[in-house]
Order: sequence, then structure tokens, then C-alpha cells
Amino acid sequence: MRHKFVHEFEDDPPQGDFEVKLDLPSEAKVRFDLDGTGIWLSANRAGWLHLARICAEMGLHSESTPGYHFHRTRDWNDSVGSDHGVTFELAGDEAPV
Repeated sequence: MRHKFVHEFEDDPPQGDFEVKLDLPSEAKVRFDLDGTGIWLSANRAGWLHLARICAEMGLHSESTPGYHFHRTRDWNDSVGSDHGVTFELAGDEAPV
């Protein structure tokens, strides 16, 4: 069986600012947990496709600059203030620290 994944997005949105659509579609489930010293990422199929779209946009968008980041709780809800479960950041081309 062969599958194809295609995702299109606006690189220069009319409202001006680049904004990744982070909120999960209603059918998607994503969860992060700590498993000893490792990270356990669990998602249903819709959740994995949602993560793939986010990763594609962060990697391809011409306005994404190193240091761009966002925070989510472990169950992928918006994380404001100091209650960050997971942080995603676009690093520069140098080796990550």
C-alpha cells in the first residue's frame, strides 16, 4: 500500500503574522509523558497527522526564525504562564545544545 501526505499552507497570510494552527482537531488526541528519563509521545492517527502539519510548517515557513517557539501542556492544550509541559523551538543550523 502506498500513501501520500500533502500539506499546503499560506506562507504570507493576509493578516501578516505567521501563526501555526496548534489546536487539535476534535478527532485528534496527543499526549506527552515522562517515562523515567525519556519522553513518551502518544497520539492517535489524527494526532500524528496534526503534528506532521505543525512540523512541516515550522520547517518550511520563510518567516520562521531560530528561536521561534510555542508551549503546550502534556495533553496538548494551550500553555500560558509558567505551566509549560512541552516547549517546541525552531533551532538554528548549528548543533542544538
